[in-house]
This record gives sequence, C-alpha cells and structure tokens, in this order.
Amino acid sequence: KSVTVRLDSAGLDQLISQLRNAEQRVQSIAGNLQHLNRLTEFSEQLRARVQEHNQHIESLCSLHYEGFVESIGQLLQVKSDASQLQRRVADVSSRVNEVCARLNSLCVDLMQSGQTLHNLDSARESLQLCLPVLDAYSRLRAQMNRRQPYHALKTLERLEHSLLPLLPPYAFTEAIRRELPRIREQIREASENELKDYLVGVRGDRSRLVGAIALRLVAQQAGLAFSMLGSSSEPLDHGEGSNIDDLLDFSPVYRCLNIHTVLGEKTRFQQYYRNQRSYQCTSMLQMSPLGSSRVNYAEFFAQFVGFFVVEDNLHHTMPDMVTREFLNELWQNALEILTRLVRARLSDKLENTDALLDFKKYIQLLLIAMRSYGYRVALVSDLIKEMQAKYFRAQVLDLYPFSSAEFDSLPYPKRTSFSQMVPLVYSTCAQFVDECLCFHDGASADAGGTSNAELEDSLSKAINDLLAYTVRDCFKERLRELHLPELIQMIVNVEALEEVCDRLEAYTMQRLDSGGVKLHGKAVFKDCQAECESFAYEKMKEQVNKMISLAEYDWDYDPIEAGHTSSGNHGQQQAQSAQNLQQQLPPPSAWVSDLMAYLHSTFTAFTNLPPKVAQTACLISCKHVHEELLGLVMDPQVRSIGPAVLLQLSSDIACCKAFATNSPVPGLEPETLCMAFEELSQLLRLVVSNDWQVFLRECQTGPRSRYDRVTVSKAVQLLEKVREFDRRKGSFLANFRSKQRKETEVVLKQLRTLVPGGTAH
Repeated sequence: KSVTVRLDSAGLDQLISQLRNAEQRVQSIAGNLQHLNRLTEFSEQLRARVQEHNQHIESLCSLHYEGFVESIGQLLQVKSDASQLQRRVADVSSRVNEVCARLNSLCVDLMQSGQTLHNLDSARESLQLCLPVLDAYSRLRAQMNRRQPYHALKTLERLEHSLLPLLPPYAFTEAIRRELPRIREQIREASENELKDYLVGVRGDRSRLVGAIALRLVAQQAGLAFSMLGSSSEPLDHGEGSNIDDLLDFSPVYRCLNIHTVLGEKTRFQQYYRNQRSYQCTSMLQMSPLGSSRVNYAEFFAQFVGFFVVEDNLHHTMPDMVTREFLNELWQNALEILTRLVRARLSDKLENTDALLDFKKYIQLLLIAMRSYGYRVALVSDLIKEMQAKYFRAQVLDLYPFSSAEFDSLPYPKRTSFSQMVPLVYSTCAQFVDECLCFHDGASADAGGTSNAELEDSLSKAINDLLAYTVRDCFKERLRELHLPELIQMIVNVEALEEVCDRLEAYTMQRLDSGGVKLHGKAVFKDCQAECESFAYEKMKEQVNKMISLAEYDWDYDPIEAGHTSSGNHGQQQAQSAQNLQQQLPPPSAWVSDLMAYLHSTFTAFTNLPPKVAQTACLISCKHVHEELLGLVMDPQVRSIGPAVLLQLSSDIACCKAFATNSPVPGLEPETLCMAFEELSQLLRLVVSNDWQVFLRECQTGPRSRYDRVTVSKAVQLLEKVREFDRRKGSFLANFRSKQRKETEVVLKQLRTLVPGGTAH
C-alpha cells in the first residue's frame, strides 16, 4: 500500500529557512578559516549538521505527509548548493595554505633580522659606554688647556668614579687610568696659582672699591654727604660696579677649597689662606700712608674697611675656613696698628678744622661700618672722643664765641638749639667788620686821616645796612622755600641771631677800642622772626587742610534704613535702634586720628621754639581744624545731614578735644585749647540730644551756660539740614517719630524768630 507524504507550506518554509541559515553559517565558518588543519573538522561538523538536518527532515516528514515531494525537490536543490559550498571551501583552503607558506618564510627572515638587530644593539651599547669616557677625557684635556682646574677636577672625578668602572679593561681605559694622577697634580697646582692671583687682586683696587661702597652706604644711612669720600670714590655713584656683590668674586677661593677638599688637603689650604691674609692686613696698614688730604683718607679707610668686608662675606659663605675667631684676632691686630697710626696723626698739627672734621667723619664711618659687621669698636669710640673735644672748640667756639654754663656742662657731642647758620652769620659779619676796617685804614692814609667818631658812624651804618637789607633780603628769599621743620629751625636761629647782634657789637667795639658803635640788628631780626612765625602758622594750616581734604562723610547715610530688610510693622524695634544710635558714638574717623597724630609729633618737635610761639602755633592749628570742620557742616552744598553723620562728627570732635586735653604744648592750659572746639561740639550735642527747649530758654531768658557758643543762625542751618534728611529719606524722625518731627517744625519756627530779621515761616 502506497503512502503519500505531504508537507504543509508552513513546515516547508521553516525547513527552507533553516537550510538557508545553515548555509549562511557554513559560509561564515568557511570565511573565517585561517589554518588548513581545521578544514577536516569543519567538514565533519558539516556532515554532522547535515545528518542532523536529515533527521529533522525525516521527523518532519513523518509528521507531515503533504508536500513531501516538493520538499524532496528542494532538498535536491540544497544538495546542489552544498556541493557549490564545498568547492568554495576547498578554494579557501588552498589559499590559506599559500598564505601560511609565505608566513613561514617571513618568520624565518624575521628571526634572522632579530639576531642581526641584537648584535647591533650590543655593539651600540658598548660604544655608548666608551663614548662618554672618551668625551670626558677630551673635555678634561680641554679644561686643563683653558686653565679651569675646578671644572677639570669635577670631570676627573666623574671619569674616575662613574665612567671608567663601567667598562672592561680595554687598552685605552688603562692608559687613561695611568694618566689621571698626573692630571690631578696639575689641577692642584693650577688652583693654587688661581688663588694667588685672587689674593693679589683683592688686596689692591678691588678691596678699595668694596670699602668705598661700604663707606658710602654707611654715610647714606648716617645722613652724611657721600662727596666727603673724595674724588677717587665719586665714580661709584653711578654705572657698573656700584654694588658690593658685583665686585666680590669669591669663585677662585671656593674652587680652590673644593679642589683641596677633594684632594684631602683642606686643612693645609685653610692655614695657608689665613697666613696670607694676616700678612696682607699687616702690610696694608704699614705700607699705606695716612696722609692729610681727603683723598688720602678715602683711600686708606676704604682699603681698610674693604679688607674686612671681603673677609666677612667669606665668613658667611665659608664659616669653616674664615672663622669668627680668626676674624676677631685679625681685627684686634689691625685695630692696634690703626690706633697707633691715628694717634700719631692726631699728635701732628692738622692744617685746619676741615681736615680734622674729615678725619673724624672717616673714623666715625669706620666705627659704624665695623660695628655693623659685629666687631668690637671700643678703641675706635675712644679715638672719636679724643677728637671731639679738639674739633668742637676749633670749629664752633672759634667761629662763634658762644658759651654758657649749661652748654659747657653738656657731654660730647654737644648740641645747640640753633644750627650752623648762626655761627656762619656771625663769622661773615665779623669778617665784614675786618674788611671795612682794612678799607678805612687805606682810605684814611690817602685822605689824611679819619676821626674815631666818623669811623664809628661809618662802620655802624655799614653793618646796620648789611643787617637791614642784605641779611633781611636773603632771609625773605630763603623763607618762601622752607618747609615746616625748616621754618621751626629758622625761628630758633633768628632768636639766636638777636644775641649775635650783641656779640657783634662787642666785637666791633673791641676792634675800634671805643664804645660808640650802636647796631640795630635786633629790630631787624625781630621782624624776621615775626615773619617766619607767620609762615610757620600758614604751613601748619596748609598741612591741616591737606589732611582734612581726606575727610569723606556720607551725609545721606541712614543706618536704620540700611538695616531694614523686611516689610511689616516693626516700629518699636526701629525706634529702639534709633535710640541706641543716639546713645553710642562710633570710632573717630581715620583722617582725624592721623591728623591728631601728626599734630602731636609736630608739636613735640617744637621743644626748642620759644614757648609763646609753640603755644600760638598749637592754638592756631586747633582753631583752624575747628573752622574747617564747621565749614564742612555748614557748607551750602550739603543740603541734608543724617543722624549717623552727626554722631560721626561728634566722635571726631571728641577725638580733637581729647588731643587738646593731653596738653601737647607745655604752658598751654588744656581748657584754653579745648575751647577752640567748643562751638561745633556744643552744636552737635544740641542737635543729637534734641535739647532744644534748654537752648530756647537760654536764648530767650538767659544767661546762656550750656550752649553759650552756639549761635541761633547756625543752629537753624543745621536743624534745617536734619529736617531735609528726614523729608528725603523718610526715616529716623519721619517714619518712627512723627511727633518729634512736628516738634522740630515748631522749634524751627521759634528759632527763626530769634534770628535778626527772621520770620516764623
């Protein structure tokens, strides 16, 4: 019995889809084949897969009877496709075999090339180890030829300890090793020669230049003119070499020390250096002449100071070699020799007092300079004390016969309240008297003689004209160029010049051997003093104005408005804030504190002024400060003033009164000085405390005691500005004190009626 098997279309489509998927997977597997030995495995897997599909087909055929013939046809077509796939797989396999053969050939070549490369690397590494040795040895020879022992030693150490141990014992390396000891000895000799050149150079002009620069710096710090160092030092004021560090090159010493340290001869080198410098110091003092001119002084002391400046710099950089003990011993030996030289020079008769002064200034500069380097200068101080007594009488007392018991009891250095201007004026006028007498002697011989009365009249007129015109005109011309400290000194000098007139009159009568000479210089100098005092007062006002110009008040600042950050009814809290604002003063302004500090330091410098002048200057300055502050408050451009500014002004005026209370000038009553600030103080207190009823009662019924310095017009002006602030800002009085605002309007109306020509509106 025949059985007809038929597959339905859905099962056949599924079978075909599976076959196609199998074909794609086979193609994908065939495309990824890379080695020939996997082809057989792939074929077996393919057969297994085909067998699996055959079984699946049989299973499907047993389940589905319809469409079996069509399925068989399709299976035959799949068989054809499988044959085609097999051919493609074979073609891929043959190509893979060819690629593998080529790959094997390339691998062999690669192995040979790798061996060659390894050989090249080995040769290159060996050459790299040899080249630094050869390069270092070549550089070592070049450095020796260029006379660079320090660099040569560094190269030698690197060559001997770092480079040669890396190489096998080649012939050239053994030759280099045998050469190194001889090169090391050459390096030691070259470094010692370089040190000798350094020692020769540092003891000459280089040390003198270093000392001159050190003395110049000390002179600038001490306030002495650098021109006193002489013409040989003046080129140091500009150009290269004006810095000590630019002139001090210690590299030869450093290199020589390092070289001897490496060579194991550090101790010998240190002892050699100390012996050489000790010998140079002694020979410098014994061979350098301490002449009598300013240039001789400059060269001698510059070289002396320069020697120890050089050693002090070496002490800070090389404390083991140049120790403090060595420097102290060197300094003591040098100071003993210097002391003998200076005392020998003082025992000689100096040409003039200028030479003595120059000599003393150099000794003083030496003391300051060496003390700054930490040396003991007691012997130098003794030398200065020995010179002071000799100089003072020669320079000052011979120039101007000034003497008093108080002045004679002062220790040296003695100080006078007047400057050198006073003795110079006296000596110039005395010289004028001598020249006039010489002129009259010659004229009287030609004219047949001149009587004593005529000579006295003529000489008196000449000296009075000199004082009344020449001295006064020079004084006026100079007066306009002076600053406040110079004006203060000028006032002291002018007061001393009045005594000069008496001494000049006595000198003239002594020369004439008569008592008929009358000079009118005191009146001239009194006028000059008054004019100088006036200039000083104006300078004080100018300085006060400069500092007051720094004042910056924010007239419209409202701290209550600035602190209000939320809406709602907070009237009670804000009213409490307003009350606290009135009860607590802020710190004074910075410019007020600076101004009071300036006035205090200025009035402290008035100690040498006549008491009346110092008191007047202090009183004028305080009144001017008050007037300027009052002008700021009453300025028409300031239309409104807030309570915060009033409190700040109150704090500032309180700072001024505190300054006045401390009695900055002796003899001036604090109450008198405080009264200078009383008007603005009372006015501010009146407005801030809102004490208008008391003020009105005092103005209407009297007597005025609490606000006696406040005028009604100024009170009206300030109160109008406060009211304008309330209107514009809507704060303080307007928002929280409406009742007070109405009272303010009432107070203004009452005050206007008290102003002459005022109305109630």
